[in-house]
Amino acid sequence: MLRHLAVLLLGLSTLCAAESYDVCVYGGNASGVMAACAAAKEGAKVIVVEPSRWLGGMTGGGLMHIDWGREEAVSGSTRPILKKDFKDAQYRTVFGEMLKAAGITVLFEHRVSAVEKSAGVIRTIALDLAPFDEYGCPPALPSKAGARTITAKVFIDCSYEGDLMARAGVAYAFGREAKPTYGESLAGAQPPMSVYAIDPYVKAGDPQSGLLPGLQSTPVAPVGEADKLTMGYGFRWRFVFKGEGLPIEPPAPYDPRQYELYRRAFQQGIDILSGRVMRGKVEGWEKSGGRVYSGGAGNLARALFAPTNYGHNAGYPDGDYATRARIWKEQQDFVRGMTHFLRTDPSVPAKQKEVALSAGLEKGAFDDTKGYPHQLYVREARRMVSDYVVTQKDMEGRTNPTDSVGLASYGVDEWPYATVALEGKVALMGGYYSMLYLEDEHRGIYRIPYRSIVPKKEQCANLLVPVCVSASHIAMTSIRMEPVWMILGESAGVAASMAVKSGSAVQDVSYAELYPKLRALAQKVDIPKKKEVKPK
Repeated sequence: MLRHLAVLLLGLSTLCAAESYDVCVYGGNASGVMAACAAAKEGAKVIVVEPSRWLGGMTGGGLMHIDWGREEAVSGSTRPILKKDFKDAQYRTVFGEMLKAAGITVLFEHRVSAVEKSAGVIRTIALDLAPFDEYGCPPALPSKAGARTITAKVFIDCSYEGDLMARAGVAYAFGREAKPTYGESLAGAQPPMSVYAIDPYVKAGDPQSGLLPGLQSTPVAPVGEADKLTMGYGFRWRFVFKGEGLPIEPPAPYDPRQYELYRRAFQQGIDILSGRVMRGKVEGWEKSGGRVYSGGAGNLARALFAPTNYGHNAGYPDGDYATRARIWKEQQDFVRGMTHFLRTDPSVPAKQKEVALSAGLEKGAFDDTKGYPHQLYVREARRMVSDYVVTQKDMEGRTNPTDSVGLASYGVDEWPYATVALEGKVALMGGYYSMLYLEDEHRGIYRIPYRSIVPKKEQCANLLVPVCVSASHIAMTSIRMEPVWMILGESAGVAASMAVKSGSAVQDVSYAELYPKLRALAQKVDIPKKKEVKPK
């Protein structure tokens, strides 16, 4: 009986592997769900391929509060979903129900390994079976290489990393451009966010002894110059206190030497909770880093003392799966080890020790991974380089693209990039927050053109990229909010279905025909008029 069942399952697996679809959406995060449902609503046969076993990405992976930016810029099917203000598990359930109601096939625990392309068109993608571990982290190696092959007429890469896009040979960038690249005054490397009077060397005062754990030997680029650094990742932890949660266990093995930076700071009475992160019209927040354990929010500390190992994700955007798996696990283990250090090390102040001893992981959020979030907060990875690159000029209202498929409105929101030795001290590089344009006439709202979510036609004619859009680093610090990616995903899904029906390249989809379809979905693609304040 079992033998016959195994043969039957193998046959079904082979059959599924040979299936073809109108639209294949790679990535089941919030943007991917919106793209898939929009394409299916237009009549397309759709499959969603999600590398993990969960839907929603960060929208279902730990965000306490979904940042909208200007509320009047959020529209389409995205708005009523986010208005519900669900918690993580609720979002995951809602997204699953949406896909089921639309009759969309979902393939979990598979990641792209290869792309077959000919004549500028993706023909098939090969997928490896690579299940996440019991703590919610991806594996370095797949359990079955080449487990599935998917064919589709149009592909939509909604992944945070742009893996399908990259394997399809589409041009992309990562890191920070220099100021002159796109004429952006905010571009390039920035001065240190904070400098702490902690000796950075294993043997105090001796650079030859090497750097302490947690520090990187990353060269610091001059202010305004380009580099390949990426703002810090981490997890949005769901902490609770007073024994009400799931346990935070130390990693195996646990090495207290990994936290020598903290030990020295505590012993010398150095404030490592502080970090200056605001810029422009709203400066301040010197104590913004004090929320290491915050009930519900998880990772709001832009300071040395934080539940994030800033700088250790530099190899992530363009890294292979093994590199990413290591970084993912290192970030998780960093907080597990930090918690154990704060609970047990004699150098830890009584208040910090008390908080750490009381902290646990919220029940109900990520129970199937022992309370650990299953989505690394990949704030920015690759960025496509297409015929239109969204830049600071768009954010400032100095452009007027006529093929808008959605709006964005957030300011520049960066996180630290590296933790380095600087003149015998420890410096946290970069990381600021600025709502520079929200008081201008356009209120910081700007258009994202269709040309920025499709590659150059000669590079790939049947791919849309609504997450790793064609944008500068500065623009991506604003675009990277979940509502924007959901909006762009929905617009991409409609356009993909139109390309399927017409048999045309995605670049040749008629905007004159796309526009009314987006408006029928209540998508806002033009900047709304500023409401006049009636005199009292």
